[in-house]
Amino acid sequence: MTAVAVTDPGTPRYTIGEAARRVGVSPSALRLWEKQGLVRPARTEGRYRLYSDADLEHLAGIRRLRQVDRLNAPGIRRVLRDRVQSSHERRLDGRPLRRLRQRRGWSLRTASERSGVSVSFLSSLERGVTGASIATLQRLAAAYGTTLLELFGPHEDGGDRLVRHDARPVLRLASDTVRIEHLARDASHLEPQLFVLAPGASSDGAYAHEGEEFLYLLSGALTVWVGEAEIYRLSHSGDALCFPSTLPHRWRNDAGGETHLLWINTPPTF
Repeated sequence: MTAVAVTDPGTPRYTIGEAARRVGVSPSALRLWEKQGLVRPARTEGRYRLYSDADLEHLAGIRRLRQVDRLNAPGIRRVLRDRVQSSHERRLDGRPLRRLRQRRGWSLRTASERSGVSVSFLSSLERGVTGASIATLQRLAAAYGTTLLELFGPHEDGGDRLVRHDARPVLRLASDTVRIEHLARDASHLEPQLFVLAPGASSDGAYAHEGEEFLYLLSGALTVWVGEAEIYRLSHSGDALCFPSTLPHRWRNDAGGETHLLWINTPPTF
């Protein structure tokens, strides 16, 4: 029998043992999450559970909500319900991403190898049927040699050095919990942005790139992990942090409400 390559992220193909291994939890955890109503895997005629690539992304999100955000099952259900209700608002238009890949003459497989993003997930992102974390989008931007803003379509150039408060180009990411407002037009050496983070919002993984970055906390609280062992908590308005972007870094909003901060990258990466 000839094997057929499966690229549809919704196609069930992983047993519970394989799914658990890929997500980094035990099979018993997956059974518990199913019992708690957090996941509904497909079933074979023999009633064996099967999970798709989309299920694995969903399960990884549940694991992060449990281990990082310390949410219980009811809290996770609320987060998942809110994500479903706002899914039509949070999905990025993947067509510019597809055009960028095609202009380079890359197949999905080539783009996957260069970015470290799976073929199925990249295909899903290009078709606009899924969202992605800051860390994933950063890897794609680095692979394509561009910025996040350009990755999903360049903003209109207003022809003015002044950026009005109500006319900032805005990028919404990570289930609409991260809002990035661009504060400068056509800057070639630095990239000033206003980050507005919903409670619990995070980079959803570590990423690294060339350059340096500077953070200035306006309100809320933010924990930043830099390199292998450095942990910084910005908890008072006016707290600031600077570090080389080449060090793997990730972050999370630890405030009970929104966190606002000025974030400057050099050179531009977002």
